[in-house]
Amino acid sequence: MTLPEELAGISSIFVDTAPVIYYIEAHPQFGPLAKEAVTAFQSGILNAFSSVITLTEVLPKPIEQGDEKLARKFAEFLKHGKNLTMIEISEGIAEAAGKLRGRYTFLKSVDAIQISAAIDARADAFLTNDRKLKQIEEIKVLVLVDYL
Repeated sequence: MTLPEELAGISSIFVDTAPVIYYIEAHPQFGPLAKEAVTAFQSGILNAFSSVITLTEVLPKPIEQGDEKLARKFAEFLKHGKNLTMIEISEGIAEAAGKLRGRYTFLKSVDAIQISAAIDARADAFLTNDRKLKQIEEIKVLVLVDYL
């Protein structure tokens, strides 16, 4: 199944950090796939979510490199992107993330928080490029590399 076919079968998606980076930086390999997802939610076909954790993860590299323009582009996309809702991390999400880490011991805290935010938002799928996250049973995980 192609990514557009997968996206056609859902009504909402949580966008993890890597797809945001690939889209904003026009990554040669994964950028076009990330763009398909962004186009789907910006056109209103899907509702999209991400979290404040994504913002935390995308800013360090451009700031470290002195690229304020790129940092602003990331922030603008995440905070004001069309049909993209930023999720705040609540106590409930934090607790759910801890439980996920207990069940899936390979999970890093940041991944558990992102997945818990997606579940809390009732997203139909979680878009990432981290294959190990496909082991998560609580939400459908779409991995960009699988659609190359």
